[in-house]
Parts: sequence; C-alpha cells; structure tokens
Amino acid sequence: MNAQTPASRRSAQPDHHPGEELIVAYASGALDEANALAIASHMTLCPVCRDAVALYETLGGSLMDHLPPAPLADGALIETLARAKAMPATSQPRSSLAAHGTAPLLPAPLRHYVGGDIDAAKWRPLGAGIHHMPLINGDSVTARLLRIGPGRSVFDHTHGGTELTVVLDGSYTSQGQHFTRGDIEVADETVHHRPVASMKGACVCLVVTDAPLRFHSWLGRLMQPFIGI
Repeated sequence: MNAQTPASRRSAQPDHHPGEELIVAYASGALDEANALAIASHMTLCPVCRDAVALYETLGGSLMDHLPPAPLADGALIETLARAKAMPATSQPRSSLAAHGTAPLLPAPLRHYVGGDIDAAKWRPLGAGIHHMPLINGDSVTARLLRIGPGRSVFDHTHGGTELTVVLDGSYTSQGQHFTRGDIEVADETVHHRPVASMKGACVCLVVTDAPLRFHSWLGRLMQPFIGI
C-alpha cells in the first residue's frame, strides 16, 4: 500500500519532461548510470513518462520476440547463477522520516544513492546558501544533489554538454520558466541561464552533467576546479 504524500509534497503532474530521445534511450537501457538515475527519478514522479517508458519497453520486447534465437555460451547459465548467489544481501537504510511514517521526499531510485531519504544527505558547502552532495563521479558524467537556499541562485552559466535537473522539493525559475517538484530541465550548449530558487523555501534538485559548466563570472570560473562542476 502506498503511503499518502503530505500536502506540502503533493503537486500536479509535472509540466516539464525529457525529450522522446531520452525516454527511448532509458527504456532500451542505453543511458549511462547518472543520466538513467535522472530519468528514473523524474519518471517516479511523472505518470505520463512512466506510461511512455512502459510503452517503449513493450515495443522493444515485441521486437525481441521476432528476432531469431541466439545460442548461449557453454556454462553461461551456471556462471550467471553463481554470480547472483555470491552477491551480498543488502538492506535499504531507513531514514527517520520513513521510520515516522512520513512519505519519502526522494524517489526510490535516488534513495539508494543517498543512503536513505533527504535527512540522510551529507551536504557540502558550494557557495553562499548553496550545498551539494556528489552521488556519481564518472569519467565524464556526474550526478549530485543540489540544495539552493530561498531566493539564492547558482552562477550564471552555459554548458559544455547536457545538463539534466530534476526538481525534488521546492521550485526555481530559469529563463522565465518555473520548475517545481517532478519537473526536469534539459539544458545544453544553447541554454544560458541562472536558476533562482523560490523565496518560499529551499530548492532541492538532482543535477546530472556530462561536461563542465561554462561560468560567465570570474568567481564561478575561479571556484570551478574546487567544486568539480
């Protein structure tokens, strides 16, 4: 049985979604770990995108059914079962919010990386009123939680690649558009923005980048080597 979401965390269906290319890539398993985490987190909060992913998975399964069978290598099944048996059993840490019966703020895929709900996050200072928690540090793709204080903003920037931002709590404004819980902003080299959190409260987001940001201020450029964005 699903827990009831508190009124402060309930919202209408998200208005901002990933493009069809990202949905198809997620459904086919073609995304890297960090980008897949962003889409999974959005999808958890968005029934429209859940339905779209389910549709593409069904289509993919139908296509697979019409492919000629390929023989397994000798011992493949035994080796797979042995690996599965050797994997240690893990338990999901329970945050104090969950323990007290409050619906989690973080989507389930994200709680696995944080080690629980939002109260388990280990925040590091990133600037005045801004904190982050690195989650995935790949060779080129990174994922992190970002918490922006009320009315605060990140440095003005463009992008060296693609940046996915999933709003988990609160809201922010970027290029005249409002993003709230469940929304995802997809930004690339053509987007020049300075996201500003609402004055009503802190904004918590999942941010995934596949290239360093391009800050326009000298302070942003000066801090970039230290903050790893």
